Amino acid sequence: MLYRFFSLLGALFAAAAVTAAPFEWKAETEGSRLTITATVAPQHYFYAGTLEIQVSGADGKTLSPKTAPKPVGHDDEFFGATQIYPAGKHVWLFEGVPPFRATVSYQGCRSANGGEPAMCYMPEDLTLAGGTPPAETLLDQAVDAPLALDRLKTLRQTTGTLSAEGFLRFLDRAEGGAAPEEKPLFHGAGIWWIILLTLLGGLGLNLTPCVLPMIPVNLAIIGADGAGRGTGFRRGLAYGTGMAAAYGILGLAVILTGARFGSLNASSWFNFVIAAVFLILALAMFGVFNVDLSGKLNVKPSRIKGGKTVVAFVMGALAALLAGACVAPVVIGVLLFAAERYQAGNYFALALPFLLGVGMALPWPLAGAGFGVLPKPGAFMVAVKTLFGVIILAAACYYGWTGYTLLPGKFSPEAEAAQLEAGIAEARRSGKPLLIDFWATWCKNCRAMEREVFPQPEVKKALEKFVVVKFQAENLNDPAIRRVLEHWKIPGLPAFVIAEPLP
Repeated sequence: MLYRFFSLLGALFAAAAVTAAPFEWKAETEGSRLTITATVAPQHYFYAGTLEIQVSGADGKTLSPKTAPKPVGHDDEFFGATQIYPAGKHVWLFEGVPPFRATVSYQGCRSANGGEPAMCYMPEDLTLAGGTPPAETLLDQAVDAPLALDRLKTLRQTTGTLSAEGFLRFLDRAEGGAAPEEKPLFHGAGIWWIILLTLLGGLGLNLTPCVLPMIPVNLAIIGADGAGRGTGFRRGLAYGTGMAAAYGILGLAVILTGARFGSLNASSWFNFVIAAVFLILALAMFGVFNVDLSGKLNVKPSRIKGGKTVVAFVMGALAALLAGACVAPVVIGVLLFAAERYQAGNYFALALPFLLGVGMALPWPLAGAGFGVLPKPGAFMVAVKTLFGVIILAAACYYGWTGYTLLPGKFSPEAEAAQLEAGIAEARRSGKPLLIDFWATWCKNCRAMEREVFPQPEVKKALEKFVVVKFQAENLNDPAIRRVLEHWKIPGLPAFVIAEPLP
């Protein structure tokens, strides 16, 4: 019995002595990619069922492999039919934010060969990457100390939606391309030309991704009951007045207080309120009850009374607030120009945001008048109102989901700061310029660029020259997020900054 004990003990020590030779693991980082390679010696293998690879990036996110080798079937002497990784090289590829932290657990075996019996080694736990501080440490550092943004030299920045061609020009100029110099908005323009351009810019805001989906809702409010041309015009005028008033007030807040477009949209309660308003309107369209601001809530299906003009005014103001999530270049241009002129002592500039709202409101009285001549309530109008109800209900679901994603715990400013810090370190190491993409889930223009610009092959190729950091500025009022935005004086989203680390 004692002999068998020492024989077994000797076998275990022998197994431990040769563990490092038959199984070699290596982790290599190149840009945002981590490659993990396992080299298995001849006559050896390890079990797929015991393999566990855990990888996380500097942002604290757990990464799944982009590509992974497939195990093969094996009639094992110990466990019967099982899956293994046989002799040879096996490669796993991960993508994320460096520096990475990677650990691996596995158990390997040796096949019987040349008189040597089959043998299984002890399970192994290895740390492949993690010499740099782990994500938790980076997050703690991001909380305790602000980002050293003064270590960056800004090469170029821009705000607002860009086409694929415009984004490529932006990247090329940052690389030293000879694109023509851009002049500020209203450069050299007279007062009447400035007024005209502002009105046209406001008119164009109706076609932004934030306002365009609201058009069926707006039409439902100002004329879906076929109340007549005069009533439709009055409701459209009220709708436009609310839009102009809210836009003027919102613009004044930006100029006088330094607030940012989209700050309301970044609030969960604001999105929940919008969802509730749309839900009430949808139920009214379905005939559950009618919204009547003349002094009572009538639960019987009947025509909405004159109080709907007030509803139109409120919805116009609401549309202006929702437009804050779409920072079109003309909006930023007008606000920056107005702020500059106001600081220079020209108080007339404070009227420019209001003029922008007037331009946005221009088509709605006419739309209300035209839509107000639809047939009187009947089978046709019931179908129209039901259709509008479905559209408004979909909008309520969208804003409800957006509010849910903005609840505390769904977004970490510390993780974004750690990711930016890691990007700065990678740019310094690689010698590539740093591209910071400021975005948020509530920013519809950000999503439009993700869908239409970034997937373009020429854009993907151009981005290979940069260390790209996607900075999620979800809560514009968070101190950590506000500090980064104020460093580059970013008034809204999307925004892009190209910088390089100083020596």
